[in-house]
Formats: sequence, structure tokens, C-alpha cells
Amino acid sequence: MARKKYMAIHTFHSDEMRKAFWRGLHKSEKTDFEWRDGYIFEKCQCTGTWVGDDDFFFCQWESESEEDVLKALTSKGMDEYIFTALYPIDMHIDIRNLTGKVPYEPVFYLDDEYNPEKG
Repeated sequence: MARKKYMAIHTFHSDEMRKAFWRGLHKSEKTDFEWRDGYIFEKCQCTGTWVGDDDFFFCQWESESEEDVLKALTSKGMDEYIFTALYPIDMHIDIRNLTGKVPYEPVFYLDDEYNPEKG
């Protein structure tokens, strides 16, 4: 089965869970390579994460299904701390990976004037 891209929006169960989640992080010596390797699963992989100082953080996943991402998070114990909402990504533009092609075709369906039979 082909993998799709998903954006995960995570929020903490409570302020106490937020503090517990990050507690001890300053002692970590885990590299970004080790982080990556820890988020590779049989049917999915986390390919990026964005963290700020508020109640939400974000991850990009490549997965066969939403359920596979949720199973992976559960296997890491993440559901003890966070709630996760997953949204399919139909278009992704990354300035570090430009092709020179028109990138909008995956979301033409959003244009109410678009008729796939006429192009």
C-alpha cells in the first residue's frame, strides 16, 4: 500500500502532562539521527517535527493509514501525554526540494471551477 503524508497536531492532556513530557530533556544526548531512527515503523515514519513553547506541537508523517500513525504513537507511550489529530496532506511545497513544476495539481479539486474532464 502506498504511503500518504499526514500532518499531526499534538496537544497535551494537561499542564502536568506537558511538564512530565518534557522533564529531563535537557539531559538528553540523543542525536537527530537517533530521533529519526526511533520514529521509523513498519507502516509509517515521522519525517519532521515542529515544537514551540505553547500547548501544541506538530509532526509530519508518511503512513499507509491514520491508524498506523496512532498505533506507532501508542507503541512509544505518547498517548499517555498527548491527544493527536491527523490531517492528510495533499500538497506540500518545501523550498529545499523545489522542482520547477507547477505544484498545485494535487489540490485542483479545491477549485470549484475545475472540471477534471476538461483540465
